Amino acid sequence: MSVVLAKGAEATLFLEQWYGMRVVRKHRIQKRYRVESLDKRLRRERTIREARTITAAKRAGVPTPIIFSVNVEAATIIMEHIKAHRLKERISVLSSNKRQRIFNQIGKSVALLHQTHICHGDLTTSNLLLHASGKIYFIDFGLATTTQSVEDLGTDIHLLRRALYSTHHIFWEGCFNAFKTGYQNKYGIGASRILRKVEAIESRGRYITERIR
Repeated sequence: MSVVLAKGAEATLFLEQWYGMRVVRKHRIQKRYRVESLDKRLRRERTIREARTITAAKRAGVPTPIIFSVNVEAATIIMEHIKAHRLKERISVLSSNKRQRIFNQIGKSVALLHQTHICHGDLTTSNLLLHASGKIYFIDFGLATTTQSVEDLGTDIHLLRRALYSTHHIFWEGCFNAFKTGYQNKYGIGASRILRKVEAIESRGRYITERIR
């Protein structure tokens, strides 16, 4: 039996049984507006890139789903089904102390990603899963890239900051401060440069907004 978990612009997620296990199958959908040969090549390349990135993230110590199988021709990835809630759905019901611990943990994990030169690309509370144990899992590496650019890494963090501010405005500042503490503690030398870049990106956004007004 196959159940649709989610539909996105690039892929559909299915909950399925696979060799007696519950798994998630991510299938990159065909884009009819693209030339067929180009579409097939892009879906193949992005499937390979995502699978490799998830594997690299896990090796670096970042909690991610386990990948069981990759079908490049079909543009599908079969991975572990993690029974957990999206962090987006749980922030408002967590205690202040628990939010601080969770975002400190997220900061450390993002530091591990960045030290491995992985930029998640879609770092929001929708792509973080909160397990009952309190462990945070990172999902959806479809937009991830390999980079050492401080601008790219800063943009990665800025996206999380913006998501917190817009979606969880009441708690955003405490959560983001806890994130920064975890990030700095784990990343070490160089973290300050990246976090300063986050502030610079935010300032650019404010300046553009003011000019438009």
